[in-house]
Order: sequence, then structure tokens, then C-alpha cells
Amino acid sequence: MLTDCRGLAITCASKAALEIYEASLEDVWNYRLKAPKTLKGAFEHDPNFPMAHILRGYMLSMLESVVVRPKMLAAVEHVRSYLDESYVRERLHADALEGLAKGDTRGACGAWEAVLVSFPQDLLALKMHHHQSFWTGQSYLIRNTVTGVFDSWDASMPGFSVVLGMMSFAFEECGDYQRAEEFGRRALDMNGDDLWTIHAVAHVLEMQGRIDEGITLLERDPEEWADRNPFQGHNWWHLALFALEKGDYEFVLKIYDERVITSNTEFFLDIQNGASLLKRLELLDVDVGDRWDGLVEYAERQIGDHVLSFTDLHSCMTLAAAKQDKAVDKLLASLSSFADTPDNYCASITNQIVIPMCDGIVAFEAGDYVQAIDYLWPLRESWSPIGGSHAQRDIFTQILVDATIQAGQFDRARVLLSQRLTVKPQSAGGWKKYAQVLSALGADDKAKLALRRLENIH
Repeated sequence: MLTDCRGLAITCASKAALEIYEASLEDVWNYRLKAPKTLKGAFEHDPNFPMAHILRGYMLSMLESVVVRPKMLAAVEHVRSYLDESYVRERLHADALEGLAKGDTRGACGAWEAVLVSFPQDLLALKMHHHQSFWTGQSYLIRNTVTGVFDSWDASMPGFSVVLGMMSFAFEECGDYQRAEEFGRRALDMNGDDLWTIHAVAHVLEMQGRIDEGITLLERDPEEWADRNPFQGHNWWHLALFALEKGDYEFVLKIYDERVITSNTEFFLDIQNGASLLKRLELLDVDVGDRWDGLVEYAERQIGDHVLSFTDLHSCMTLAAAKQDKAVDKLLASLSSFADTPDNYCASITNQIVIPMCDGIVAFEAGDYVQAIDYLWPLRESWSPIGGSHAQRDIFTQILVDATIQAGQFDRARVLLSQRLTVKPQSAGGWKKYAQVLSALGADDKAKLALRRLENIH
């Protein structure tokens, strides 16, 4: 038994294997493409290394696909056969990995929480909990978990900047933007190229409408992130959101083509980033050409691969926007069958939230705006369980806003836009729609004021 760089006992037969394992964790924290290749070297020194097997399983889980689950379960079986129950921390990691492999996100999070109660310096457990609880939309759980261990950390410990980055994002998702930015800036002072912390600070700036600061934070030579995994595309997506708010639609399309979607990949974030950005553009009457077609192949392949409800919804958005009616029907049928899966988090929210939201999206794309409202309006304050951030889920609010306008339900549109512009007063698209709605309601003086706000943004 050896000790890792944070003082935790770890079952490993080789110091060389442990050093390589630690290096691979650094690659994971920094979203480097070479993380799996780095980890592979650890097995050359200790083929049975339990936490290396766990980490490989976690890496596979981040693909968010059922295809990799057999390999994840194989890692679980290896660890359990190699270690008896006295190895509490490592066995709990095996429990968490098993939960992920079976779609039991809550069970996995419970296992990591058990690890953190006794081993608050287990950064891998903390990071995995942060990542997976995010996909359940539980902002306060994300915050409470990282704050619950924060007093066990200090700047002298390896990985402290990673913890600060998680603190930043957690506070942002709970609406405490001042503290979120404070933690984020501290983290960036320690590691200015941390993608997750850059992402967290970008969220703060986006939610506060600090558009120019957001562009300054994110705009850079793409080569700077050439060695990073596809998560970089999500940060480029955030850059596109800032440009969108400024009304610079040509730049948004350029970012989409050159940075967000560079190929039709297997990575789940690509369909999320791509579909939501195209729909945001269309809602602003921007012609996106044939770009939906580039997402259809992935969306069709993803049918039946129910790991993230958020991805299912964006696949539905893609297929409906591309008028792939048969594929939409196939996806909805697959979701209906999946909803009966026991002990599966995403299945548990499918009938009550995911399928009605899909129905609303399909109705919207078919031009049946009243039906779209019937599906989406009752859920407008209840769709956080689908996961994602406030900024990501905002696309569904935007669809609902447009549906109310198209259906002539201007009172509802006014409510939604008033909420939106109170929180995000720098939204060019928001003021444009608000002026349209106020004019339709006969509030011409207020409509003129809204147009003046729009002009000031430009």
C-alpha cells in the first residue's frame, strides 16, 4: 500500500504506476486528449492497480453511452475480486462505477458522498460527483458537496485550483455570482488554462450580461486548446452565446463551423452544443442553411442510447428541425420503452418531463404553437432534472417564448420576456422580441423604450 499526492492510502504495487496514475489524473483535470494513453502506462507497472481500473471506467463513463458499460462493469468486477471489504475507499469507488454503468446516477453520487465523508481530500470522488450531479440538475447538491469538503483543502495541496473551479461553478449555478467569480478568479490565478474554471467564470459573465468581458475571457487562438478533448467545443459554444447576445450572427456561424462542430463525432456534447446553437439562431430569424443535416446522423445513431436526458432532448430537437419525422417517432417510442427501466435516474424522469418536452419541441417544429405551449408551459419551472446548466436549459425557455409569440399569446410572452430581461438586460434578442410583444399589446411607449435598449447594445 502506497500514499498518493494528497496523503490518501492507495493499493498499488509500484511507485512508477502510482506516478503515472497521478499524471493521468492531471490530464483528466485539464481535459487533455492524452489522458487514456497516459493511464495505459500505469498498467505496465501494475496490471491489477485497482484505482487505475476505476479511473479507466470513469473515463469511459464520460462518453455518456451505453456502449461502454460492459467495460465499466468489468473494471468493477476486477476491483471487487482483487480487494476485500476492508479497502473501503476503493470499494466505494467500485460501487459508484457500478451505479454509473447501470444508469443509477443517484446511487453513484451516494457512493462518492460516502467517500468524501471519510476522505474529503479524494479529488477524483469530488470531481466525479460534481460532473454527474450536474446531469441531474441539482444545483444545491453540487454546491453543498464541494463546500462540505472545502475546509479540508488549502493552497498547499495538489489540485486545490481544481476545487476552487468547482466552487466557482457550484456557486454560479446557485445564483451567487459574486462568490462564484471570486473562487473562479482565484483558481485562474493558480492555473489560467483550466477549461472548467474558464467555463465557470464564463457562466458568471453570461448570467450577468457582461458580454464583452465574456468574449475577452474566451477568445483565443484555437491552437491553444488543440491538445484538449472535445469539452473545448463547449467553451467555444459559450463564446458563440456572447456573440449571439451582441447580434453578431456571422461570427456565431463562423464559431459553429470552425470550433463547435468540426466533424460529426461520437461525443455527446457535440449534439447538445450544435443543436442548441442552431435553434437559438433560428429563433432570431437567422438562416442556418443545411447545418441541421450535419447533426442528423449522430441524432439517429443516438436513438436508444439513453444515458443523458439532456442529449435525448437535443437529438429530438435536431430530428424535428430537420423534418426527420420517422426518426422522431422512433426516438419517442424508444423513450417510452426506456421509461420502464428500474433504478435508472433518466428513466425516472422520462414520462413526466422528457417525453412531454419532446412533444412540445415536435409540435413547435410542426408549427402547432398552441400545442407546444400546452406541453412546455406547465413544465417551465420544472425542467432542471433533465440536467445541464441554467444557460443550457435556457434554449427551452426561448422555444416557449417564441411559441407564445407565434400563437399570439402575448401576455404569456410578456411575462417570460420580463423575467428574462430583468436577469439578462444585455440580451439583444430579448429586447427585440420584447419590443414586438409590447407593440402587439398596445404598449407603444414601452416598445420604443425596448428598441432603444436594443440600439444601446449594438
